[in-house]
Amino acid sequence: MTLEDRLTQYVANLKWEDIPSPARDAVSKMLIDTVGVILAGLKSKECQNLLDRYISWGGSEESSVAGSGKKLPAPAASFLGGVFAHWWEWDDTHDDSAVHASAVIFPTLLAAAETAKLDEGEAAGREFVAATVAAFDVACQVGAALLPYYYHNGVMRTGVPGHIGAAAGAARLLGLGEDGILSAMGLAAEQAGLSRQPLADRVNGKNILCGLAAGQAIHSAFAAQAKIKGSPNFLMGKFGLNAIFAEGNADLEKGLSNLGNKFSVTETSIKLYPSCRSTHPGLDLTFDMMADEPDLANRVDSIEVRTSKIVNQLVGAPFEAGNDPRVAAQFSIPYTLSVALQRGKIALSDFDPAQVTTDSSVLDMAKRVSVKTRTEEGPGANWWRPYTVKMNLDDGSVREREVTALKGSLARPLTLEEQQAKLDEAGKDMLSPEQLVALADASSNIGTQGIAPVTKIMREANISQ
Repeated sequence: MTLEDRLTQYVANLKWEDIPSPARDAVSKMLIDTVGVILAGLKSKECQNLLDRYISWGGSEESSVAGSGKKLPAPAASFLGGVFAHWWEWDDTHDDSAVHASAVIFPTLLAAAETAKLDEGEAAGREFVAATVAAFDVACQVGAALLPYYYHNGVMRTGVPGHIGAAAGAARLLGLGEDGILSAMGLAAEQAGLSRQPLADRVNGKNILCGLAAGQAIHSAFAAQAKIKGSPNFLMGKFGLNAIFAEGNADLEKGLSNLGNKFSVTETSIKLYPSCRSTHPGLDLTFDMMADEPDLANRVDSIEVRTSKIVNQLVGAPFEAGNDPRVAAQFSIPYTLSVALQRGKIALSDFDPAQVTTDSSVLDMAKRVSVKTRTEEGPGANWWRPYTVKMNLDDGSVREREVTALKGSLARPLTLEEQQAKLDEAGKDMLSPEQLVALADASSNIGTQGIAPVTKIMREANISQ
């Protein structure tokens, strides 16, 4: 049996009964987090402009779009949902693969489920959960196997495996069976690979990449539904993903060995801060040290961060506002650590261009944050670890810590209070407090009610709230 066949059979045959309760619960948790960051995205003028354009085009009322008050064609709903979810860099991350799974998978699967009229009742809810778990496993386990190779070639990590997993889940919800699921993944693989150049240029075009992946995913599923055949050897073929993105070196056999035993949705981290995940270890350490010494912020003379090469390249450069101050700030260890010290928190408002470019105290502290590469790798080393923050204080003393687990991860999960605070900030001005409570409840009960209560509230969101 080929790896592609094994993957296909897993997606097609995974049942609700096969999924342990932590994985089921994780689907609900990730869904409400994703809907929250979708609502946050809608607060931006750019996302509102994009939504208005798609509403003006109209089309078949198939799938819900947050803030629209209506349904739009499924590809439009998938694309827009992916854009909104990823707009603030607040969407979750699977740490081992660095894939932003939810920002692609949920917009795609919500659209597919509504299109297939599989959105109400217990049976529909259980099928949605199973398809979601399978989609996460495809995206994250394939992504983890490819990560050591393709990122350095300028490929967006989510752009390769993310929409393949989403296409697989969508194909299942459309009832395509094994042949259709295999074709959907093969068709998605034909399109795999989105450029990281927008990130290199620090422009907000980077934030539509998850939308592009989601749009591609549902197009692939619909093409498979139309009996268009995708490559059955999309992973290991002569020009498959392993050949193109890893020169044949990725150990996909090992990467997929845990299908059905290890569920990636439970290993996906909710992001507490609206910035690149690679800035979060430093933020966690900074806030931890400030909690232990409340006056620490006033005593810091300089900060030295030591981390992996990949993190340093991504977010370690001296801070410059550049082409887009918001994006530049979200992808900067110097800026985010400076904000943490100066303001004692990280919020959406900290990335408003006016805030980014005018606060002299933050900008001055950012100049005193340096980032260096650590080459040694110990047990548990991955794309962000090792990661050490060293604070040099004004009295000559030093405070230094190394991260062991990221907040929001399985090893250090967010508290219920932290999750609620994030939803409240994300959803304020879009939904009333009562609607936010109802949204959280509806997401928690998708296994018995289906997604219809969630999508109804999403449509009701309005910036005038």
